[in-house]
Amino acid sequence: MKERLFKPLHWIMLIIISLHFIDQTYRITYGYFSSQGVQPPVGDFNVQLSTLDFIVGIVFQLAIAYTIYMLYSMKRSGGYYLVGLNILLVIYGFVIGSFSTLPAGELLPLILSSMVFLIILVIGIPYLYSDKYE
Repeated sequence: MKERLFKPLHWIMLIIISLHFIDQTYRITYGYFSSQGVQPPVGDFNVQLSTLDFIVGIVFQLAIAYTIYMLYSMKRSGGYYLVGLNILLVIYGFVIGSFSTLPAGELLPLILSSMVFLIILVIGIPYLYSDKYE
């Protein structure tokens, strides 16, 4: 049963993180170029991006795209890099970036829940099938 579930779980993982990547990239680029800001999935506020925030966001998105490729190539380290990059992006957003002006109480539950889901997805599945991943 475990062997039969590998391919569906692997592809579900790749599809979910790819959709998350597309959503983040769209929010960053549309939010910057439309000057309306980035609206989180929950909450009634917009995050206004500076040029530095946009450049850092795009660099992080390129690195995240590579980690998705690593997971596609069956490399377990891609999941660790993906989680690490997302943590660094959140730290950047709260320390230097545009999240520093927003109420952390509204953002932290969303960020923590998505991080837990991401950890279960990109670290849990490769760990469960450690014989398949490098």
